[in-house]
Amino acid sequence: MKDNQTSAKNIWVFIGNMGSGKSEISINFAIHRKKEHPQRPVKLIDLDIIKPYIRLRDREKEITNQGIDLLLPDKAVRNMDMPIVPSHIYDFLRTDSYDLIMDVGGEENGCTTIAQFQEVLYTSNLEVYLVVNTLRPFSNTVDRIKHTLRSLEAHSRLKVTGLISNTHLRFQTDDKSVLDGLQKVEQVSKDTSIPIAWTSIWHEIITDQLLERIPYPILPIKLFLTFPWEKTSSEGL
Repeated sequence: MKDNQTSAKNIWVFIGNMGSGKSEISINFAIHRKKEHPQRPVKLIDLDIIKPYIRLRDREKEITNQGIDLLLPDKAVRNMDMPIVPSHIYDFLRTDSYDLIMDVGGEENGCTTIAQFQEVLYTSNLEVYLVVNTLRPFSNTVDRIKHTLRSLEAHSRLKVTGLISNTHLRFQTDDKSVLDGLQKVEQVSKDTSIPIAWTSIWHEIITDQLLERIPYPILPIKLFLTFPWEKTSSEGL
């Protein structure tokens, strides 16, 4: 439960299944906050400690080139796929001189690592967002999304405050996949009374016609976490 006395610090926590797009959204949201609120420093912290694919720390240079201050685990444990969170994370959470965006590892194991910070998190202005990609096998139905929601809340000991519809096929994403995914997330929102915070869309397919069909805030996504054989949509930024 949130304390009555909260600090001025804003914290946004992004959780979701592996492949939901949490890390890309974390980067893009950090860029968005930096542009919209330049007077308030914001830092991005990589708490994805179990993901076997590309993590924020693997693209440190590309991220910091965007003017984003990236906070990483200690070098001694930075490349370990283990549920260990350095103790100095408490310092990041308690410092009121900047806001914090947290990219949490996917699945239950990733969320378990953040449960230990519940008490200090709830002394801030906290938002916890569940990122949903309905083209992933464990979130391709309304019931599976709700199961994921309940499970990640239980393991993180945090209540989800908003949903992010992020249905995508990376560079093959089209209007139909975005809208079909949003329809499922809308049903989850209706069933759980958790609002849809944003619809995230790959920036290259955003059109006025598509925007007219989406009654929610839009977070345009540029792709940073690409594999060597893929192009990147963040080049030239």
